Amino acid sequence: MDEKYTFKKFLNRNWWFLLLAFSKLFIQSEKESAFGSLFLDTLFFGGILLVIMFAYWFIRYGRKQNK
Repeated sequence: MDEKYTFKKFLNRNWWFLLLAFSKLFIQSEKESAFGSLFLDTLFFGGILLVIMFAYWFIRYGRKQNK
């Protein structure tokens, strides 16, 4: 049986990476703010992180499953 490795499963396995990245973003944005708001900084850079993780998942696993 060939199981699909979805992006949701990828995020579930890599929750620790998201936790480390968001904590680093939170600490860094308290020191130097790009937008003047801790919430906007975390939202913006967290979004960039998710886009990078999605691109990695798509290149590594997503294209293989679409065949």
